[in-house]
Amino acid sequence: MVKTQITKHKWSSKMNLTKIFFISLCTTALFFLISCSSISVHQDYDPEYDFSKLKTYGFIPLSTESGIDQLSADKLDAAIKNELNAKGYSPSDKSDFGIALMFSSKTKTNIQSYGYGYGYGYWGRPGMYGTGGVDVTQYDEGTLVIDIIDMTEQKLVWRGIGSGAMEQSPTVEERTENINNAVNQILAQFPPTKGE
Repeated sequence: MVKTQITKHKWSSKMNLTKIFFISLCTTALFFLISCSSISVHQDYDPEYDFSKLKTYGFIPLSTESGIDQLSADKLDAAIKNELNAKGYSPSDKSDFGIALMFSSKTKTNIQSYGYGYGYGYWGRPGMYGTGGVDVTQYDEGTLVIDIIDMTEQKLVWRGIGSGAMEQSPTVEERTENINNAVNQILAQFPPTKGE
């Protein structure tokens, strides 16, 4: 199930495009391996911004520090184009808004503890007593950020974020499906509806 959390924030100053790019924590080319079933998405945006004026889009070139390889970038671009075209937006060299991407990953630890237990015996036999235990597992969590930048005002107006546990070795088909589903879930929030 997708968890959606919406927050609002008003930006008081314009952002320089050079500050849009982030240093990726992922160092491998196989960067976006999030399992579709565990994705959590949320958004942040400028509630005073008029999103209805946005008609055309373009992609802001990835920085060399993004950690996103060309094959994955192509899959992301295709998935984003499909979603935006379906919403009525059109690609353009002189676009109303630009799309910037960032991906990061981090190792997380999951701890599950089991309590003490006592089972009663039968026919007068003694019961069984067991001690508890702790299971500790580590996994990698990936986060994809899609930023929407007003190209005229040069400022960030919307941000969509999706994160989830990463698969270890997905096939090319699985990787493409994961990217398509993640982009679909993130951009389902765009454009935002005021009051949400």
